[in-house]
Amino acid sequence: MSTIEREQKRGSFFYPETLVHLLRHRATHQPDDRAFTYLVDGEVEELHVTYSQLDRQARAIGAWLESLGLEGQRALMLYPAGMEFVAAFFGCLYAGVTAVPTNPPRRNHKLSRIESIVDDADAKVALTTESVLESIAPVLYDTPRLRQLTWQATDVAGAGMADRWQMPDVNSDTLAFLQYTSGSTGTPKGVMLSHDNLMHNLAVINVSFEHTRSGLGVFWLPSYHDMGLIGGLLQPVFVARPNICMSPMAFLQKPFRWLKAISNYRGTTSGGPNFAFDLCVEKVTPQQIDELDLSSWLVAFNGAEPVRAETIDRFSEKFARCGFRREAFYPCYGMAEATLLVSGGYVPSLPVIRHYDAAALENNRIEQVHAGIGSRALVGCGQTMPDQRIVIVNPETRVRCAGDEIGEIWVSGPSIAQGYLNQPEETARVFGAHLSDTGEGPFLRTGDLGFLIDDELFVAGRIKDLIIIHGKNYYPQDIEHTAGRCHPKLVPDAGAAFAIEIGGVERLVIVQEVDRGRDVDGASIMQAIRRCVAAEHQLVVEAIVLVKLRSIPKTSSGKVQRFASRQKYREGSLSVVASWKSGEPLNAAGAEAALDRNGQSTTPVSPHNGEVVATVALSQGEATGAQHAAVAHRPLPEGTVEDIVLAEVRRIGGEKVTQLELDTNIVELGLDSLQRMEIVASLEDIYAARFPETVLSEMETCREVIDAVEKYLGSNPKTPGQRARITDIPPENYEFDKFPEYVQLKQTEKLLDFAGLENPYFRIHDGVIRGTTSINGRQLVSFSSYNYLGMSGDPVVMQAAKEAIDRYGTSTTASRLVSGERAVHRDLELAISALVGTEASIVYTSGHSTNQTTIGHLFGPGDLVLHDALAHNSIVQGCILSGARRRPFPHNDYETLDAILKNIRPDYRRVLVAIEGVYSMDGDFPDLPKFIEVKQRHKAILLVDEAHSIGTMGARGRGIGEHFGTQPRDVDIWMGTISKGLGSSGGYIAGTKALIEYLKYTAPSFVFSSGIAPSEAGAALAAINLLNAEPQRVATLMARARLFLQLARERGLNTGIASGTPVVPVIIGNSLHALQLSKALEERGISVMPILHPAVEEKAARLRFFITATHTEEQIRAAVDATATELERIDPAYLRVAGEPRA
Repeated sequence: MSTIEREQKRGSFFYPETLVHLLRHRATHQPDDRAFTYLVDGEVEELHVTYSQLDRQARAIGAWLESLGLEGQRALMLYPAGMEFVAAFFGCLYAGVTAVPTNPPRRNHKLSRIESIVDDADAKVALTTESVLESIAPVLYDTPRLRQLTWQATDVAGAGMADRWQMPDVNSDTLAFLQYTSGSTGTPKGVMLSHDNLMHNLAVINVSFEHTRSGLGVFWLPSYHDMGLIGGLLQPVFVARPNICMSPMAFLQKPFRWLKAISNYRGTTSGGPNFAFDLCVEKVTPQQIDELDLSSWLVAFNGAEPVRAETIDRFSEKFARCGFRREAFYPCYGMAEATLLVSGGYVPSLPVIRHYDAAALENNRIEQVHAGIGSRALVGCGQTMPDQRIVIVNPETRVRCAGDEIGEIWVSGPSIAQGYLNQPEETARVFGAHLSDTGEGPFLRTGDLGFLIDDELFVAGRIKDLIIIHGKNYYPQDIEHTAGRCHPKLVPDAGAAFAIEIGGVERLVIVQEVDRGRDVDGASIMQAIRRCVAAEHQLVVEAIVLVKLRSIPKTSSGKVQRFASRQKYREGSLSVVASWKSGEPLNAAGAEAALDRNGQSTTPVSPHNGEVVATVALSQGEATGAQHAAVAHRPLPEGTVEDIVLAEVRRIGGEKVTQLELDTNIVELGLDSLQRMEIVASLEDIYAARFPETVLSEMETCREVIDAVEKYLGSNPKTPGQRARITDIPPENYEFDKFPEYVQLKQTEKLLDFAGLENPYFRIHDGVIRGTTSINGRQLVSFSSYNYLGMSGDPVVMQAAKEAIDRYGTSTTASRLVSGERAVHRDLELAISALVGTEASIVYTSGHSTNQTTIGHLFGPGDLVLHDALAHNSIVQGCILSGARRRPFPHNDYETLDAILKNIRPDYRRVLVAIEGVYSMDGDFPDLPKFIEVKQRHKAILLVDEAHSIGTMGARGRGIGEHFGTQPRDVDIWMGTISKGLGSSGGYIAGTKALIEYLKYTAPSFVFSSGIAPSEAGAALAAINLLNAEPQRVATLMARARLFLQLARERGLNTGIASGTPVVPVIIGNSLHALQLSKALEERGISVMPILHPAVEEKAARLRFFITATHTEEQIRAAVDATATELERIDPAYLRVAGEPRA
């Protein structure tokens, strides 16, 4: 193809030729930018992948495929949820291999569906993970066709292969992957999608959703599904912005996780099929809504199944109070044959909802009416996309419909796929349609019925027989094949499977001919149909109708007419032998109840009776938030694990569960996938533990669920906070090198190796660290030390430490309560009291233990600790130790603190408010007088942690109290360290005589720990005396800190909320960039340490500069200049807004 032809195919957009070129571009120019964050547990456990990491993994897999000579061949992909799929997908593309993604089979299940796909695609290799391979190994032995494949677990593939990769011969016309839309028993259909199809549709999505790099997506959709793969995995790479991903199981178990992720990560684009929004309405409680902020959500796309007006109304109303806006809803229409997106609206705009006469719609006519009885609400799915065309065509005459007619939706444009693999006739019929009168074409025949009003597409129904349940496509011929062969009395190829709508949800109905002989047992036959359909397709059957031989509607050629069968079902005009509907008992009496003695139905078989609708409402879990809250807080169930599991199945299944045995398949009870996930979530709540995600799909019978509970959750229900009893103790619970935390640490270290960076931590410094330091014999300017006033290394301070050693030795040998006081200890505490302005003080051996033991000792159950959201870890650990309720309040927000205390202060005995004098991560400080007012108004106790403000604030370095001119007695507990501004080691509490006396006799870290060494006490005492004598040190420090902050902001560095204290962050927003900048500055003679995720959020990754009085102006100017210069080299986009503080 010539360059001109290629540009014409691209239409309105410019983009790289292939997905391979796209990812290579990202890896070359944005190697350290984050591509994906996968929430391993669906909540807080994060796994990050950058473009360079993804590229390297893809090259390794691609090189392995190349080594097998597979370019131009096809590779089956069987992956669970996770990032392994993404690397393997790109790995296929990197080798010129066509990817064939499909859902991995469940353990011990037949692989007939996968076999049919392998045969159709003629796949040569199968890619998966080690865990999936182990799971399906037993059935592979019995599947000769699959044994012929070369199987590779890509999660254990050698990364060293990446360097052997060579660019394949791929272009825009090369097939990228096959999207299989069927293939369980019938002939599978592999939609052929080229790189150009994908790139064009990605460009269309980008423009239509108005994506920008500042936004962020949140996705739970399965990666083998076109919406999950193209929208959730390829679109973020196209836009160059990260996506937050979680597994479908995590969402189905607890839909709140999806919304919580959007809230936590400030997601701007997210969505799914209609049922996902319904599920959130039904399952998210009012208490959970209080935890959400959905104001960032700009595009809530809704597609893959009919979009319901009622869903939009209910979701918008329920979540409005947490910031969700109705105009965020983005109804859209698409399909695999068109790559993904066909039509959509504008962002932001309110969804278009119109009401039409239902009877007219049934007759393919459009009559707009007011809402009411006999009307049907249709939701507009937006307009056609750039470079594409939608026409409405009479499917019989193939002539464009008049404006008031409903017809088949036909589509053309660069996103339309290449056809079905190895099916030229079907490809010509579906992808090669032309208008009969004008010859225009080719068009894709979608098989959907609809119409255009003011260019807005409305989808009214389907010609094609496709069944869509919970956003997943099912082909009726596959279901009919299964049902017709599950019992000897059934007639093969004489059944119809179709969907009906009940309560806004599509449900499966099966009509099947039966040999009416004398010994027909309708109940056992219908039970067999339910069991086989559930096992083969994971589908719940809503209703079954057995009809007389040769009574099902067929064409003259003998083909079953599904539409006519559906009409007869709705009218109640089928020749019924036996029937059953969900909610009815399935036994001989129930199956035959509706029949007269001639075997005819005495009442119409209709889905629209009150009992069935009520049953469906129950099965969908429609309950108010209050009801859900009541369930969440119900008393713990009693009995054995078997009793509890069976009770939960009965509770959630409701009327569907009439007969329940240990080996009953839960699907066969009529419980759909959503209800099965509800059972799982409920059991996890009861036992206060979680199932491994890999076992969820393997629990089919009640017995298997019971076994899994005993193995993974324990046997005793737990109250909140209790831990599950572990019966089979794995090595990761007693071998340190297998602790998950340690494994995660080693993975982080590997990232450093992978990026070619040495570990910046635990570097050996030679000599005293003041304004400078020495590393490996090399002198560097140090911004990594808390030696704010230069007290550590001062000759006077060092001499005092030596004299204390000469007088008292090197150790106190025991606690001061046991071994007695030293004068130097008493003198130090008197000096601290005088410095802070309190009656007394107590000195501990470390700053961290000072907070931890004081809070843990003074407060307990029945008390409340309110701490600033950015409070130091020592405060949080003290809260945990105490057993008091802990609640953070927004940073420096005394007004919110006041409101909290106003509401809940009477509920607690003691209430502690904990803040800091200077916040060590951001370098700002609180409005102390306001916090004093709040604590006095509510009779709370105020603790101020002065670790970074003593010696650095106030004219004489006496801390934040001196800075604001407050009375020392207005703060109940003054905490500080003597390791920063005071040049020694340890921590202190200063306050009233009563407080200090109580702590000295009872505080565990004082009573049961040796006192600080005499040398430490002597050094600290000398430092305080020196501070009193030389307050100009504080003035110099403050001047240097202000200079650094001013220069940094002038150069466009993001210093956040720093407020002129000696702590100045330079926020990078990328951990890898922070590491690279730290290394680059070290090479230029500047020592400053990076702060990385998870110590801070990834977007807050930073370098943290500690300014000291011993720094010169020249050193500060040079450091700022070097930081800005190197940062611009590492991330050229960072300094584009030069001269503006980017707080």
